[in-house]
Amino acid sequence: MASQSEHQLGDFIKGRFLFIEEACKKLGRGAAEALLEIKEECLRLAETPERRAIIEKKLFGGSILSSSILPDWVDKVFLEAMSNVLRAPGASPTTTSSKSPCVAFEAGRFNAKRQAATVFRPFFSGKKPADWLRRDFPIIYRQCYGPDAAKSLKVEELALCRFRVTMDNRGLEKACPLDCSTTVGYLFGSLEALGAKDPVVNHTTCCLMARQGQDGLCVFELAWREENVPK
Repeated sequence: MASQSEHQLGDFIKGRFLFIEEACKKLGRGAAEALLEIKEECLRLAETPERRAIIEKKLFGGSILSSSILPDWVDKVFLEAMSNVLRAPGASPTTTSSKSPCVAFEAGRFNAKRQAATVFRPFFSGKKPADWLRRDFPIIYRQCYGPDAAKSLKVEELALCRFRVTMDNRGLEKACPLDCSTTVGYLFGSLEALGAKDPVVNHTTCCLMARQGQDGLCVFELAWREENVPK
């Protein structure tokens, strides 16, 4: 079995459950029924008895706190199951741009706005998008993914209202195209929460789809419109 790396993912998992309720309202379907389908899909994707027991006891059978430490694969399985159950027939499960939303993207976007108003409010309140990217996003990233992952995080200011965020996700157990899609959504939702005008987030390079000549890192390009500048 793959290593079971763990991080402080409790609040993100709580946000996933809240997102499911919100998504079901928009879809006009019962949240309890959807959660049951998602649980069954999680158990199918978990693959081993040991992992299925964790899904039963920790994810669906216990009380998850914002400070809860969980194996990375739990969020990966939950995200995939949620996407499989909630997305429309024929819809893409992933995205590389905020211009083409998907379930995983919307889940990340929802969590960003929720956390900006709750658990991470001190990191968002009164901040401008550029300042948040330079100083506060690295703190959030370190808290959720640990110091080792944070060492590889690089935030570059390319121009006014244009940034590049680079991550090395190759050793992260939850790394997958769905997780990259939630990152696109989280960055986009954070820019929205911070009041950025017309934000756009593109995932221009993925560590899981690296080609010859690429270094295997995940790269996200962020841009928004400067204040007081007409379209």
